[in-house]
Formats: sequence, structure tokens, C-alpha cells
Amino acid sequence: MSPTDTSIPAVAFVGRSGSGKTTLLEKLIAELVSRGIKVGSVKHHSHVGFEIDYEGKDSWRHRQAGSSFVVVASPDQMASIKTLEKEFTVEEILAKMDGVDLILVEGYRKSSLPTIELFRSGNPKDLERELGGEGNLIVGVITDIPRIEQQARAQGIKVFTFENILEIASFLEHDFLSIMA
Repeated sequence: MSPTDTSIPAVAFVGRSGSGKTTLLEKLIAELVSRGIKVGSVKHHSHVGFEIDYEGKDSWRHRQAGSSFVVVASPDQMASIKTLEKEFTVEEILAKMDGVDLILVEGYRKSSLPTIELFRSGNPKDLERELGGEGNLIVGVITDIPRIEQQARAQGIKVFTFENILEIASFLEHDFLSIMA
């Protein structure tokens, strides 16, 4: 299996900051889970140095002492913090994930994943942006911008509104999980 292969279907949700990705995924994950689907998620943070480990915590102290791989484990959850020499690709991350039926990825605009693009009229960054500008395999568009809706429909791309969580969940369930059955 190559690093780009994953046996778990994954879909990327991409859009500029402020387009509503996190809010949408929060609702979508809850809907999919209510349908009995085990959902995994990946959030791409494009800036170096985000922290999930805070000064004074034991795990932080381990890292400060020089540990390059720290795991914090309890009976119901686990987190790991690993110092990287280079950023993993999303495909490499997905290959390490297991125990879920579907993985939703927030970000990774330049990945090889099937992608749903978000365009929001209230976001100035989206008003001039073009559909498919990153070169992704676009399988859906979530928008309230008529120009983008028309472009997507003309290309045979599925179009959704931000409010239609049930329809987006059904699309994911049908188009990405039914192939695994």
C-alpha cells in the first residue's frame, strides 16, 4: 500500500478562513454520528507552532526535557505529540488512522483527496475566488454565491447550501460509504 492509499474513505473540506468550515464540520460530524457512522477528522493548521500541550503540564515538561514523542493516555482517550522534521502529507496522516468509517478533513487545499469547496458570500476572501482554483478533485460545493453555484452546476458538480446538513451527510454516506459496503 502506498502512502496515498487509505482503506478508509476521506473527503477534504476546503475554503478560505471565515468560510465556515469548522462550523459546518461540527454539524456534519454530529449528523453522521447520529446515523451510526464512526467519523474521524483531521484539522490542518497551516502555521508552525500550534500547542495542545501547555506549560507546566507533565507532558509539556517531558518535551522540554527533550522527549521527541510524548503520549498522554487515559482509560477513554489518548493524545500524542511528536516533533516532526517535516510536515506529514494528509495521505500519510490518513494511513495512520483506524477504527473509523469515514474521515473528514478540514483544509489541505492541495491534497489528492476528493474535495468539497466552501464559498460564503459574507466572506470577502470568497467573492473573487474561483471554483477549483487549487486543482483539487472537486466532488461538491457548498455556497450561497450564485456565480459559484452556476459554475459548479455547469461542470456537473453537486451543489449544497450551508444549512442543508442532512443532504450533505446523505451525499457522503451514499457516495463514499456505499462503495465500502
